[in-house]
Amino acid sequence: MYQILLEGKQVKKNQVTGMHLMAGFLLLVMGLFTWMVPNAVKQEEFNFLNKTGLLYAAAGLALLVICIFFNKKVIQSPANFALRLIEILLFIPILIYSLSQKWYLPAAYSSAGLLGIILAYYWEKNGKKARQALFNDKGVFIAGLGRKSEMAWQDIKKVMLRHRVLTIDCKDNKLFQINVESRQEELSREAFETYCKIQIEAKKHLYKADW
Repeated sequence: MYQILLEGKQVKKNQVTGMHLMAGFLLLVMGLFTWMVPNAVKQEEFNFLNKTGLLYAAAGLALLVICIFFNKKVIQSPANFALRLIEILLFIPILIYSLSQKWYLPAAYSSAGLLGIILAYYWEKNGKKARQALFNDKGVFIAGLGRKSEMAWQDIKKVMLRHRVLTIDCKDNKLFQINVESRQEELSREAFETYCKIQIEAKKHLYKADW
């Protein structure tokens, strides 16, 4: 049996930046619309929304500026998570206040933005966690491959380990290539590939073509 530590799914940098841009644009638009609504419509008790709207518009504009001009220094650094928390803390008051006033449209926008940011935060925080590939007599198990998380030996054509890249070539023409973690303990490539080859040969008579 072999256990190999694999790199987690890499979150693309443009996807991280895109979520920050979405949050900044949404805060800017909602802030400006709040500020532009006439006072007669807001009523006297809602006059504070003028300053609040400008404050949120400024926060949204600041996010856009950071995303465009300081992308590598902030978005692609540990400070990215602090920025996500700030975005969450900005949207929560909008959602709570909108619901309390029964303003369902801004509540829907803020809840959508909040949900997207929380999911992005979770994805960015957990996406890089290492995964484990397990090779035993029953087959191969790699978490996170969807329907192919579990593969029987008879469905595999070849397994290779080269330059810290694990390659699994399946008989249904699907090819999986996953980077091996740098902290993975050294193992004999020849012994590992020989073990896989023996298992494939021993189980190949069980293969059933899926036509």
